[in-house]
Amino acid sequence: MSDLTMTPPDTGHESTPVQSLRVLLADDDVATRLLIRGFLERQGHRVVEAANGEDALRAFHARPDFQLFIVDVTMPIMDGLSLCRALKETLASWVPLILISANDQENDQVQGLDIGADYYMTKPISFPLLTATVKAAQRVALLYNDLRQKNAALQRYYNKNRADNDLARQLLEKITRAGENRVVDAQYVVTPAGDFSGDMIVSVRSMAQRHYCFVADATGHGLPAAITLMPAVETFYQLAEEGYALSTIARELNDRLQKSLPRGHFLAATLIMLEPHTHRLEVWNGGSPPAYLLEPESREITAKFTARHPPLGVLAPDLFESDIESTIFHPSQTLVACTDGVVEVESPDGRMFGSRGLEQLLTDPERNEDLVEAVSDCLDRFAGSRQPLDDQTLLVLPLASLSRSSIGGVPVIREQDETDGADPVSGGWYFSLGVRGNALKEAELAPMVSKVLAEIGLSGQSADRAQVCVIELLSNAIDHGVLGLDSQMKHQPDGFEIYFQERQQRLQRLAEGGVFLRASLDRHKDKAVLRVSISDTGEGFEDMKAPADNHYPSGRGLKLVEKLSDRLRFHDGGATSEFDIVVDAVTSAPR
Repeated sequence: MSDLTMTPPDTGHESTPVQSLRVLLADDDVATRLLIRGFLERQGHRVVEAANGEDALRAFHARPDFQLFIVDVTMPIMDGLSLCRALKETLASWVPLILISANDQENDQVQGLDIGADYYMTKPISFPLLTATVKAAQRVALLYNDLRQKNAALQRYYNKNRADNDLARQLLEKITRAGENRVVDAQYVVTPAGDFSGDMIVSVRSMAQRHYCFVADATGHGLPAAITLMPAVETFYQLAEEGYALSTIARELNDRLQKSLPRGHFLAATLIMLEPHTHRLEVWNGGSPPAYLLEPESREITAKFTARHPPLGVLAPDLFESDIESTIFHPSQTLVACTDGVVEVESPDGRMFGSRGLEQLLTDPERNEDLVEAVSDCLDRFAGSRQPLDDQTLLVLPLASLSRSSIGGVPVIREQDETDGADPVSGGWYFSLGVRGNALKEAELAPMVSKVLAEIGLSGQSADRAQVCVIELLSNAIDHGVLGLDSQMKHQPDGFEIYFQERQQRLQRLAEGGVFLRASLDRHKDKAVLRVSISDTGEGFEDMKAPADNHYPSGRGLKLVEKLSDRLRFHDGGATSEFDIVVDAVTSAPR
């Protein structure tokens, strides 16, 4: 639309633009186009003209890299408002658009800006105002482009970070799932405060059917905390599988973390060992909330294992204490352990849930039977709308499932199949070991036996049965033969704790005495038979028959050996025990 009163260019206001722009100028009036084009080109811009909206849209589709649009509102074929709408719907990124019109009514300006125009100028065009508007558009465009580049850089960073996180998550899952086939039958919940959890629950069953659990809480949150768990989990798996004592596992974990973690980083942990056949429970608590032994039916807490040690990785090896708490559990009981993210949940008014809150819930007769669900619901209600600041991890371990041995039925040697005095038809192997005096204080016989059984190719239930029998008879030889402990101590109130303390004291004072193990595997006719004898330097017992009394604090070890072995005998007044097991599989010859 023509406007012959247009203000001429004011060269006094011209200045060098920040950059040369490629401009699409759409106006049906030739004179207006010539004036604006001449003005813009003198400022260094490149201008493409169009006489109507359709021509302008065609020019845009032919080459869409325009950096500024100047559009007259009133044009034939396609008006400026329609062109503005079409351009804004098509553009992939922001490009400034200036509408020009002879109509200075406020409603028209509002309509143009609502459609998507960025600036609105009325005719006659003021070229100083046009210059200022173009410069303002350039500044906004530069800011927009800078923001787009930064967003692109952030997106690249996010994508890389996401890829790194995915890789880290896969590594962590591989490590934690490496023992899935050995995981103890437990209920648990791990609720991370971020993408990664610095908490972890790991469980392993050893060859001797001992069950080990590791409830860990690393310093901090997210990926750095999760990475802290990796060396600890690897160490725990290795030592627990081989049946090391819980105190040894705690010490090795501390030494490993002391060497690998940066200053100020550590691992709060609850280490648990359960021995199903003797119903022994051992706990090492370093910097974690208490663990509880709970009687589900009466909702009574029968034992509480508080933190007696600092977290793993804090103390140097020479200052570290690995002493544990021990008790006897009943199959009807449940073990509950958690990380501090559970007890440190805060309510909207700043109150902390605390160990007291957890204990009240555990003993509440009205709570949900499903303990994991009950704790989760209670924490949600307590926290309200407040988001958790720490990872929350809860372990609920029903002990009834652990009391059922995973070792199946065993074959029995008939009297006519006895192998005493018979020569083996084919070759076999033989080994012996002995531990005397001070060496008994630190000796780890269970892993040693496990390695020997694995080395000779003994596998399957035969290996499991042999491992349990050897460990039980070695324990019996040390406790009663060498140390002279009386099992009746366990029948007193807190008897097992007293028994264990006395055992530790006598071991520390031990200067002489020892245990000796001899084992052979030979094939007789159509059978391979493992024979193991264990002797001690004690006086022995006149009658070593396993007691018939099923009272769980004592006597269960020998009853278990009678059940798992094919034949159990005693010699030397009880100072030597010997058992046979018919082997169901030998996977390889000894190397």
